[in-house]
Amino acid sequence: MPGRATTSAAGVRVGVACGVGANLVWGLAFLVPVVLPDAPTTALALGRYLAFGALSAVLLAATWRRALVGVGPQAWRTAMVFAVTGHLGYYALLVQGIRWAGAPIATVIIGLLPVSVAVTGNWLRREYPFSRLVAPLALIVCGLALVYAVELDWQSAVAGRSRGEWALGIAASLGALVLWTSYAVRNAQFVRANPQIASTTWSTLMGVGTFVLSLVALPVVAVTGGLRLDGPGEVGPVVAASLVLGVVVSWLGTVLWSRSSALTPISVAGQLAVVQVCAGLTYVFVWEGRMPPALELAGFALVVVGVLTVIDRARRAPVPAG
Repeated sequence: MPGRATTSAAGVRVGVACGVGANLVWGLAFLVPVVLPDAPTTALALGRYLAFGALSAVLLAATWRRALVGVGPQAWRTAMVFAVTGHLGYYALLVQGIRWAGAPIATVIIGLLPVSVAVTGNWLRREYPFSRLVAPLALIVCGLALVYAVELDWQSAVAGRSRGEWALGIAASLGALVLWTSYAVRNAQFVRANPQIASTTWSTLMGVGTFVLSLVALPVVAVTGGLRLDGPGEVGPVVAASLVLGVVVSWLGTVLWSRSSALTPISVAGQLAVVQVCAGLTYVFVWEGRMPPALELAGFALVVVGVLTVIDRARRAPVPAG
């Protein structure tokens, strides 16, 4: 059926574009801590999800008659689960992993997301023969290895940490990896099974779930001192950063990712997650006005070739919808 193949190919192209867009947006999360190095991580994280949730609640209140058509109790339950696995729970485990094991260890483990999502998604759906995923995944992994070898301060990963802290940090980082992998794969399954729910509505539902969880966490974080800021001059930048993270990174990024998940084979969309790392580091380089070393540029080049290989293979042999 030529017509169906053409439509599928066009859909995959749109899905890839949305997936790249989502990861370009998510890369902004790498820049915020560099711009505001003294801002408490907990305050930024909670501010991000409160902004994401508040925007979602306002949007839902304004559009509920149209937006909630076809949205049943199961969709709400799934949105609450994804608010944990794809947002608050994932981020909490990642922060703990960084705190206990150090940023280099946690970053390398989370950097496996393109591989874990692609392999898990393809194992569940069998969209491609696994042999077709080996070359692009190998290029992406080699490229990331070069980037991490240059960019990460490995001495800081071992300084002053006990074996117990290392074990807890690695466990927390692996937990974050498992949560987001589960979210990516299950979200793709959900949006494909529920085409009546628009991507904007689905992002909004997850945002409302995140809002509820953030409100529950707010008094706990406040009592433990996680919202303490150094003077009134820090309030404005933290609020502005929270709005950018909540509105652009979380809400818009989730809209684009859900749209990509509905149109793109999850084994392809998963590999696009590497764009987030490259985009985030590029934003930091631009902000700091520096060029990455030649070895790191070579790593970026390998990642780009890997992603282009993924896109080319998806374009030449799209998976029919359904």
